[in-house]
Formats: sequence, C-alpha cells, structure tokens
Amino acid sequence: MNRSDVILELQLVPELLKQAEAIYVDAVTELAWAKHQLLSKEYEVIGDGLVTGKNDLQRQAEIWPYTKDLQQQVLRMEASVEHTKIEFHFYKRKLENLQTIAKLMTIL
Repeated sequence: MNRSDVILELQLVPELLKQAEAIYVDAVTELAWAKHQLLSKEYEVIGDGLVTGKNDLQRQAEIWPYTKDLQQQVLRMEASVEHTKIEFHFYKRKLENLQTIAKLMTIL
C-alpha cells in the first residue's frame, strides 16, 4: 500500500463508515419498534382476557398463538442488527488502521 492508496482510502472510508453507522442505527430503531409492537400485542391479549394461566409458562403458551409472528420478526431484526453492527465495526477498524498506517508513513 503506497501513500496515494492510503490517502484515497482515508478519503473514502469515513463516508462508508457513516453509511454503515446510519444503517446500524436504523436497524436498532426498527428492532425497538418491533419489540414495542410485540409488547403491545401481549398487553392486548392479556387485556382481552385471553390469558388465564396460573404461572408464567402457561401464560406464555397462551400468548404464543397471538404473538408468534411478531416474536419471529423480532428475532429476524435482532439478527439484522448484529449483521449491520459487523459492517459498522469493520469500517471503524479499517479507518483506525488506515490512520495508524498514515502516521507510520510520516515517520518512515
């Protein structure tokens, strides 16, 4: 990697990092919204008197048919958040590495 490659990368990577961070923040926001919808549905089912279980496991079993799709959506979104986090951290580390390389090039 020569100086011009490092300079070019140092110009490009911050924008890629910004985009990855925006995607990550959007994914976290969507996950929070999905969790809110799931909780709302659970409260709705309980409020409608459809849950009569004596313990937590029975209540969860009674809620499941009404919330199954939302629970699956939350799981998919949690996975999506993890994938976007990987991309964000990749560009963050890449930028840090490029900055270190640039500093070393000025020393040499």
